[in-house]
Amino acid sequence: ILPTSPNPRHIPLLHQCYQARRKSNYFELAGSIGVGPVWFLFVVISLLTRNNIKIMPFPNSIRLIFAVALVSFITSPSNAALEVIGSGYGRTGTDTLREALNELGYKTYHMREIMKGQLLSDIKVWHDQIENDCSDVEALRDMFEKGGWTAAVDLPASLCYERLMKAYPKAKVIHTERKSAEQWWNSASNSIMIVGTIFPYNIFYNRIPFFRTHKAMSDAMWSRVLGGKNVTVDDDDFPQAYKAEFLAAYEANNARVRKVVPRKRLLIQDHSKGWTDVCKFLGK
Repeated sequence: ILPTSPNPRHIPLLHQCYQARRKSNYFELAGSIGVGPVWFLFVVISLLTRNNIKIMPFPNSIRLIFAVALVSFITSPSNAALEVIGSGYGRTGTDTLREALNELGYKTYHMREIMKGQLLSDIKVWHDQIENDCSDVEALRDMFEKGGWTAAVDLPASLCYERLMKAYPKAKVIHTERKSAEQWWNSASNSIMIVGTIFPYNIFYNRIPFFRTHKAMSDAMWSRVLGGKNVTVDDDDFPQAYKAEFLAAYEANNARVRKVVPRKRLLIQDHSKGWTDVCKFLGK
């Protein structure tokens, strides 16, 4: 039995996970979409407040407070750690992957979350890390764990996947890519690379502090993708003047992921094949 959901995408995804695991335990399936802590809280409170179980010789009200505090500590966002790291560039299906991971119970970091939450402090961290080869792992760890993020995909996070792999040795890496570099270029060069030139963002980028800071980070991000070449997103010839270099960088990233990520920790995800591989890979 699958739980109902207002989002029709939930059922196919969870059904594929269900088929991959070949289990019919509803509680395990429910846990895969993030309600595990709720059931855990229910069990703990039930045990600690039963009069015939002398775990704690205190009144029920005291035991209830203790149980809630215990579960709050265990499930607190500050204790969260990245479990999934995305290594693919933007416009390779990273937002689809974000939605899927969220449905499986992860809290997934993505450029969309930076924009939606106006995460100015995060942008400052990324700007600094991008310009310094993602060297301050503790700053990245602190940013993710304070936000309670358990997965990170898309740019700028994917620029630091190697550092994040070392910071989170138990995390798994999911790599997304297009069928060809040209497909990726056609998508990226008409969307994320030129967003700052499109109304109303072209106005925001010059007048609103958050967007000015975001532009500086974007400049650093694309400069990093191009191997350190100093570019700005509002150059008249950006990104078209750098097409060949972007194509080479995209191909190089795909090749490096396959080279440096241990096979057991890596999944090359093809969205056209569905989510069975993701389910198996993540044990969902």
